[in-house]
Amino acid sequence: MRNVNLEENELTITAIFQQHTKEETIQTLKEALEVLEQEESDPENEEMIDIINSTVGKLQQIEDKYYYSLDLNYYLNNLEDDAYEA
Repeated sequence: MRNVNLEENELTITAIFQQHTKEETIQTLKEALEVLEQEESDPENEEMIDIINSTVGKLQQIEDKYYYSLDLNYYLNNLEDDAYEA
């Protein structure tokens, strides 16, 4: 497998939708994508669709051991910190 780097926004999306396995996480992201694609066109939805598409593609390319080594809680904690600052 080639070297794939996840962007911070992709890691945050992965953390939000994280399931027990990489495959379950990918499936959950695909389901969220379907919901977003059915909604009315909205610039924020379009951006989220792009991020999720990119994330799914990258998650499908990375090795399982890399996925399971990610510290996704770090990105969830950053979301909580941002919420407190807002």
